[in-house]
Amino acid sequence: MVVATREAIASRGLDVSALDIATAAGVGVGTLYRRFGSKEALLASVVLGLYDELLDVAQMCLRRADAWDGLAEFVMELAGAHRDSRGLAEVTAGCEGPLSPERARRIAALQDAVIRLTERARTAGYLREDVTWQDILICPRAGLDTDHCLGVDAGPDGWRRVITILLDGMRAPGHIPLVGPNPQVCRTE
Repeated sequence: MVVATREAIASRGLDVSALDIATAAGVGVGTLYRRFGSKEALLASVVLGLYDELLDVAQMCLRRADAWDGLAEFVMELAGAHRDSRGLAEVTAGCEGPLSPERARRIAALQDAVIRLTERARTAGYLREDVTWQDILICPRAGLDTDHCLGVDAGPDGWRRVITILLDGMRAPGHIPLVGPNPQVCRTE
């Protein structure tokens, strides 16, 4: 059921129906409710698993010998995770409403890991001084809608090119000052 839910939210997003999940899992809707209590509980469980996977990636990237390689790998992996799962892209974009304690803990852990990745790259002299950890979290979303524009087809991996260009723009020393305020952490209380 969890695998079917992951696949369903990856392709259809968080608005997937309980019937679609149950059908994909080869069970009846009643089985979904007996096992998880509600579609929302099942979705919450799957989303926590997706956050855990991102945290594992961040921890692996923190162990990279080269600080820039670790940061760049995390940014690319986060961008790819957003492209691979519409549901993950939707849930990470959310800034409204209260969070469950479990989800709030995972978000805080991911933010902490990104802060460490950012500071590590900056301390090593690879990251521009004006790029914040919040920028690092926002930039991977740029690859979400890169398939076509004004008659240009980016191809299936065009998003990787976009993220690579963004990463290059984050490298020290930087030549064009950043415009606008820094991205801010959402308040979800």
